[in-house]
Amino acid sequence: MTSPFAVPLSVGWHWPCARNSGRHNVAANHPTPTYPPHKISVFRKVFLYLCMLTLFPPLEMLYFYFFFIYLFYIASPMYRVLLAIYWTNMFFEIDGFPSSSGWGGKWWPFRKFCRSLRCWHWIREYFDGELVKTAELPGGKPYLMCYHPHGIISMGLQGSLALEACGFSETFPGVDRSVATLVASFKIPFFREWILMNGFIACGRKTLMYHLNRNKTVVLVPGGANEALHSHPGMFKLHLKNRKGFVRIALLTGASLVPCLGMGENEMFHTLDNESDGFFPQMLYKVQVFLMKRFTFSFPLMSHILPFREKVTCVVGAPLACPKTEDPSQEVIDKYHKLYVDSLTKLYEKHKDYYGKGIKLEIV
Repeated sequence: MTSPFAVPLSVGWHWPCARNSGRHNVAANHPTPTYPPHKISVFRKVFLYLCMLTLFPPLEMLYFYFFFIYLFYIASPMYRVLLAIYWTNMFFEIDGFPSSSGWGGKWWPFRKFCRSLRCWHWIREYFDGELVKTAELPGGKPYLMCYHPHGIISMGLQGSLALEACGFSETFPGVDRSVATLVASFKIPFFREWILMNGFIACGRKTLMYHLNRNKTVVLVPGGANEALHSHPGMFKLHLKNRKGFVRIALLTGASLVPCLGMGENEMFHTLDNESDGFFPQMLYKVQVFLMKRFTFSFPLMSHILPFREKVTCVVGAPLACPKTEDPSQEVIDKYHKLYVDSLTKLYEKHKDYYGKGIKLEIV
């Protein structure tokens, strides 16, 4: 998964789920998109906020965690033993799902059903999410789809690439994808199964290579936790200059790199300033980096819990083919990293005025 500069509720309303499928091909010359918040009835507005209050991932984690504690509290001794066995499997990953296949293979029909649930279309309506295709991705090939920027919680990725709210499977037929996320996300009871149902896997190197070597597609956010600390409205700042591990994985597996831009991702939350030269912003950033190094995830500070209703458009670029290389040298990695950054920059400059409000791209 909306900025302090949100447009007033005055734009004419349209039904995204009925009249706008949330996807289009750039070649179709669609009219300039409208930006929410739209003028809608109070009841519809309340309904969409309730959907977000229920399905916003950090809140979902809390719901599932406290539900597990409640079940353990009221359960009989026999069921407590079963819950303890479940907890042990989750904590030590005995079944191996998050770090290997995820819920793919024989679970595929069930995963497809979960990704197509009606509730995800309501979340897409909340943001008026859109998936924009600029090039073909032939099925049956491995792709490493890299989403930028990370944002606070990558809501744009979830709506457009992870789930079927924007019609990913119809837009890119034959592309079987899984979404890589933090291992810590799989340590929340029941939430673990919820995200496995929706095609999420752990973001470890072995896991990524397991899928890519089987001609599967993996969606990854290379900027990671550090990039999340720079999720400020009016900024598009990517931590990419020294992030080259994903390029090495693409070369090892022969996967094509696909840049994906989440226009509007950073506009969802009003975060406390950690960019200025003052004492407090710099001290805040140092504390956030300190905590990030110890917890593997970052702690951006927002002034509100739920994201603003800001349009989020995911623009998917053309694949950059990487030759399968058994032991790529640093020179080869640097070469394809530069090609990828150039491709991403070109894609952003082409679409920033149409979808991204003309915000300047920064790569650090």
